[in-house]
Amino acid sequence: MARNDNSRMVILFISGLFVVALTMIAVIYVSTRRPVVVVVPGTDAGRQSPLAPGSTGSPSDIASANAAPTLPTISLVRINAIPAIEKPLDPAWDQIATVEIPLQTQQTSEPMLIDITVPRVNLQTAYNSDRIVWRISWEQEKPSYQSNVGEFSDAVSLQFPLKDGAPYTMGGPDMPVAMMYWKALWQKDVDEGFQDVSDVYPNSWTDFYWFAEGTGPQPVTTGFKNKNACPFMAGSATGNPMSTVNRKQPAQELKAHGFGSSTDVPNSTIKARGAWKDGRWYVVFEKPNNNADPLIKRFFENPDKQLIALAVWDGQAKNRGGRKHITNWIPMRIEQ
Repeated sequence: MARNDNSRMVILFISGLFVVALTMIAVIYVSTRRPVVVVVPGTDAGRQSPLAPGSTGSPSDIASANAAPTLPTISLVRINAIPAIEKPLDPAWDQIATVEIPLQTQQTSEPMLIDITVPRVNLQTAYNSDRIVWRISWEQEKPSYQSNVGEFSDAVSLQFPLKDGAPYTMGGPDMPVAMMYWKALWQKDVDEGFQDVSDVYPNSWTDFYWFAEGTGPQPVTTGFKNKNACPFMAGSATGNPMSTVNRKQPAQELKAHGFGSSTDVPNSTIKARGAWKDGRWYVVFEKPNNNADPLIKRFFENPDKQLIALAVWDGQAKNRGGRKHITNWIPMRIEQ
């Protein structure tokens, strides 16, 4: 009987230590985690939208307190001759006003960006009766392309609200935003052909893929044309736009209504082109000036009260996903 009591005491003692250890781990985890701020648009009609320029006291304002830089007003100027999208380095861009925009780190939702490596970008905007263009440029010592494990691509995006009061944090429920997203890797795919495994590992060898054409390493663009080989390329076979191997544009048009909700816009009409020269990226986005497009229609229905936001990813600094440089909404007006 005494032996059973002793065994029971030992078990209870060990169980107590285990509970104490779990409690300490939980306390340490909670106390060291960064807070996540959820932005909820205000519903009080007498109060400004929490993310409108000049608003105060909202969750987003708290998240960027003492850190948000002063943002200029962007003017979308009307000109007769717009530089061709294929020439982001065209000297004609020198005739279009440049606005310097400060960036800050994304500190609203995990994963956050801690260190700022791209402190500012330059933005130029113009339009005519046919096209609307934006050129973004920023310092980048050397271009980064996501072509191997642990490597990430430089990228940039523009964002516009599709409804008044939409948060700059990729929109919110029933408050969508439109986005244009360019990626350096996609530019390389367009310029040099799809960056396949054989391009990253030229000495790699593949013994056999069912129904794939050719011997040895089969390039994705040619070796997997047989539909029976497609199960080995599931993303491409299902039409996932992120798995496109015959990319025609280095950019993607998206809509979103909150964090993690980005959705590809099919049959997008945007074009883009990026070029790196002398330690600097120059990326141009173009959209047809078509009033049938909800975003373009919104621009000209209220030309003096539009908004724009930017995001930049530094691949060399391993920026990806939410680890990005951002701006809050910036006032934008369309000159008539």
